[in-house]
Amino acid sequence: MKNKDRLKGFFSGVIFSVIIGAFTLGVTVFAAPVESKLSVIYDNIKIYVDGALFQPKDTNGKDIQPFISKGVTYLPVAAISKALGKDVSWDGKSKSVYIGLQPDSKAKEVTVSNVTELFDALGPNKHIKLKPGTYDISDLNPKSKNANIYWESVYDGNELILNGINNLTLEGLGDKPVELVVEPRYANVLTFKNSRKISVKNIKAGHTIEKGECVGGVFNFDSSKDVDISKSILYGCGTYGIIANNSENLKLTDSTIEECTYGAMTIYNCKNFAFTNSIIRKCENFSLIDISSSTNITYDKCEISDNTSSDVLAVNLSDGIKFTNCKFKNNSSFDPKLFPNVDFTGTTFQ
Repeated sequence: MKNKDRLKGFFSGVIFSVIIGAFTLGVTVFAAPVESKLSVIYDNIKIYVDGALFQPKDTNGKDIQPFISKGVTYLPVAAISKALGKDVSWDGKSKSVYIGLQPDSKAKEVTVSNVTELFDALGPNKHIKLKPGTYDISDLNPKSKNANIYWESVYDGNELILNGINNLTLEGLGDKPVELVVEPRYANVLTFKNSRKISVKNIKAGHTIEKGECVGGVFNFDSSKDVDISKSILYGCGTYGIIANNSENLKLTDSTIEECTYGAMTIYNCKNFAFTNSIIRKCENFSLIDISSSTNITYDKCEISDNTSSDVLAVNLSDGIKFTNCKFKNNSSFDPKLFPNVDFTGTTFQ
């Protein structure tokens, strides 16, 4: 009876259980509810995470005790996931436990013709097709849509934040890139945080005000991954075309970054970025390409031209930086010999 009461208490604050066998790790899910009695053993089982003793608790803060039944050790999945830094969620319809990211659903296609329709369509698992025209994000009422799509105040207006958005495509329709703009000079055009599988196609993005006045950039990626930008133009007065921090697996293909006032891009604590067949031109002021604490940042068949930045390239605490088959021309003074750890195979300088 004592064990039965403790078992009841165990499940009162925990919806799921992890089943750990000799060689397997799984989640028990039944097609229909099944009630059965278990004979369990509580044996003061201790859990260590990275060498530190961990005491699992339920949502009310009460201690949860692991137990053994028929040679299988049962642990509370919610508490264990939290200890490992993973979110856990439950889908009652499919009776599925999700630890960390949920699998992508098929993206729903939506075609929009104005910025209000664009804002309404934003969300995960969406393929948004923008009809030709200019979409001014500043025309929107700065009212947050939900916990993942919201506004942050900047000095001269508001900035749109997309947080935790997965599997989103923004595709401009037509022969020319569709324009996406903001007015506040302190705002980035779009900021993605903790997002994954973001695709931008045939989009021209920048600020509405005159060149030389901006403090915000064009696209800002913070703790995001699997980003694909293609056939697009990122322009100033944005400070940088791309601002990236703690992100990975970004691709920029057949695109242009131009006339930005601080430089083309600033990349910090990132890995596996690939810039291919793209143009970086007419940017000014500070380091054109600024890479810090990053690995595997590559440029292939890119043209870097007509930039007046004080430094064409700045590389700090980084490795795997490559410029292959690229062309540097008409830039401010640049000596590739100052970067012995950067691969310039097939690259020319004029």
